[in-house]
Amino acid sequence: MGAACMFCAAAQAALVWTADKGWQIEGGVLANVFGENTNVSNALQAMNEGQASLDEGDYRVAIGYFSIVVNDYPDSIFAPEAYFQMSKAYVQRGQFEKGYNALEEIIKRYPDYSKYNQVIGEQFNIAAMIQGGATPYLWGWFPWFTDYNDAIKFYEGVVRNAPFSDYAPIALMNISLVAEQEEKYDVAFDALDRLINSYPSSMFAPDGYLQMAKLYREMVEGPDYDQTPTKSAISFFKDYLILFPEEAEVAHAEEGLEIMEDTYARSRLVMGDFYYYYRNNLVAASIFYNETITIAPTSKAAEEARAQLKKIDDGILAPMTPYDWIWGRYEKPAIDQYDEESDVLKMNNEEFEVMSVDAFMETPGAAVEEKIMPDGSVESYETLAPVYGEGLDEYLFDDGFYQWTSDEIQNAAEE
Repeated sequence: MGAACMFCAAAQAALVWTADKGWQIEGGVLANVFGENTNVSNALQAMNEGQASLDEGDYRVAIGYFSIVVNDYPDSIFAPEAYFQMSKAYVQRGQFEKGYNALEEIIKRYPDYSKYNQVIGEQFNIAAMIQGGATPYLWGWFPWFTDYNDAIKFYEGVVRNAPFSDYAPIALMNISLVAEQEEKYDVAFDALDRLINSYPSSMFAPDGYLQMAKLYREMVEGPDYDQTPTKSAISFFKDYLILFPEEAEVAHAEEGLEIMEDTYARSRLVMGDFYYYYRNNLVAASIFYNETITIAPTSKAAEEARAQLKKIDDGILAPMTPYDWIWGRYEKPAIDQYDEESDVLKMNNEEFEVMSVDAFMETPGAAVEEKIMPDGSVESYETLAPVYGEGLDEYLFDDGFYQWTSDEIQNAAEE
């Protein structure tokens, strides 16, 4: 019974800070929960001295006191709080990674720490400071270059440590923004993909779709290049407009979609112009011009395609190029060429013709072929031809095999 009461007292223990009294243990904790009374006294004294130094801005000294607590009293109630206050001191000195790591120690060693949510919040704040360009200091006094990759790493830690918190989706969004800034597009796409799929109800999900479309749009190099990013941007702009029609950025998404559709349509226009101006192939040019109109009927590219189709309908040829002046225009493909290609395509796609027995029997007979003999002479002979006609039955036995006449048998025997 006494042991149970002791456990309850320990479970109710709390470390409380007040400006006039400093750190104090409240909740009826017994001395043997923390070890000897001298240990408790020393840990508490270190905590209070560290807090006083932290409040006075003497961060190096504060870190020293808090280090005594975490190293000498790791199993005490003071240890997680010492890590938490130590992190604040490190951040004030510009030692962001050390500050983040101090918070990581709390998560690893003291998962039941009462300020767990605040720990996650502090980790998020450290990442946000780096994202904002805060200058880190080596050893707490020597200024160094900001490494934005640390922001990505720390945000990832927030997502890992608290995947179901409100911090996780915004951390993923910030990862994408930092990765975009650092031109690490694979990292940005991965973060946005997790945001969209893992947190579809988050307030940041619409921004995730729009950011994804924006990233793909930034990768588009123009109508003359690969159009895979263009098509992806179009897809995410459309998803945004369908899923979030009431969002404030709808107008921006519509503008982006219009630009991307025009770019994609213009890529087909470029192909049409190539065949029209440089290959004298009006059929191929017409195909691409019509595809331009189909992709984005109201775009400027579609207007230009319609103008080009009118030229073709009016029989207007493209201006002569320097190559044309020297070598002449490319020979215009004949319609027969397209017909032949169509016939080949049709032959490849259709099944063999099924013929009736009568139709097969009406196949023309033998052909005459010539063979050159070793002595140089030429002999002519007929190839085997199918037997057909009304007299066919008299050459066959009842089982359908060929029936030899007596003369044919005699001739075969003599040979």
